[in-house]
Amino acid sequence: MRTSISFLTTTSATAPLARIPGLPHTLDVLGFDREHRTIYFAESVGAARIPVLAPDAPDSFVAGPASASTIVHVMHVDGEHAGRMIVASSQHGRDVDAIRARLSPLDELESDAYLLTTRVIQRRALRVPGSSPIRKFTLALSVEPIVGDGDPRFGRAVVTAYLRAKASLDRVWLVPGTDLVLARVTYLGVPSDVGHDKQVAVLTQRAA
Repeated sequence: MRTSISFLTTTSATAPLARIPGLPHTLDVLGFDREHRTIYFAESVGAARIPVLAPDAPDSFVAGPASASTIVHVMHVDGEHAGRMIVASSQHGRDVDAIRARLSPLDELESDAYLLTTRVIQRRALRVPGSSPIRKFTLALSVEPIVGDGDPRFGRAVVTAYLRAKASLDRVWLVPGTDLVLARVTYLGVPSDVGHDKQVAVLTQRAA
């Protein structure tokens, strides 16, 4: 309890906007490649300069290079890397549209049949130049069907959140031709001002 109180009283739940410009990140589900059994995503990060950890100070960050307008991710539903989001490339909008055109769409499901649990694995104070340290959390996310047995290979992700350790289940889709669903989780992943949203995809078992 003493450690928790000390952490809350010596760190801030807001970050300086002027020094660390940032924008919300949105994760768009492009579709499913049936031949290669992969799901494609487009992460839109705007034109802000995204903070990155300083190489010589792991508890501090500096302004990184200007981000690409869109980052394409893929996720395999089979094999050793099933359920992991992997960066494929940076693309312009017209290229993303071309990728979407050759993929099968995912049908949206009701999210009420699934439960998101969040656990703080680690919390640290992140130093910010000219300001109080801000809160940094490593969160373990778990998405499981409320009714039915979950597959231990799926349903979990670990993310880095800032300022507040909170996450919410956004939307859920059925992966075509499988008993798997794709859940999109939103959390505070951009440390600017009062915090901006970032999203991650979690593959889990379909509810019974």
